[in-house]
Amino acid sequence: TVAENYAWWIRDGAALADLMHRFETDDIAFSEQAMARARELFSSHRVSDEETCEQIASTWRECEYLLDPHSAIGVAAALAADLPPQVPVITLATAHPAKFPQAIASAGLDQVVSLPLHLKDLFERPERFEVLPNALSAVQDYMAKSISA
Repeated sequence: TVAENYAWWIRDGAALADLMHRFETDDIAFSEQAMARARELFSSHRVSDEETCEQIASTWRECEYLLDPHSAIGVAAALAADLPPQVPVITLATAHPAKFPQAIASAGLDQVVSLPLHLKDLFERPERFEVLPNALSAVQDYMAKSISA
């Protein structure tokens, strides 16, 4: 099905919800016009496991900063974008490298990575969670109550 009439790039929530529902149940495709518009707004890059490890190693050699694999993918993708120097790029760390000792080893780094002191007992701490109804209002209410508590 060609998704010609979906103005998802102009914040049409109903059209986006319909498109996402159709995505779960049917094949979708976008017109060339829609794809051209998307390409004007977004770019993407694929990073293999090998390239991820190379980025971890490269960043360590150049900056002595140890990236986790998720963050390494972001850095590699940002570098591959080949943006002009005046375009700012921010890549946020998404995890701690201690969570990924195999990736650090695969990057060829001889680093023993430990959790930060404030997380040393993380796996001994009680797990806390709340099961909420699948409703935006329930999540919003929970967040509002939790933040003000």
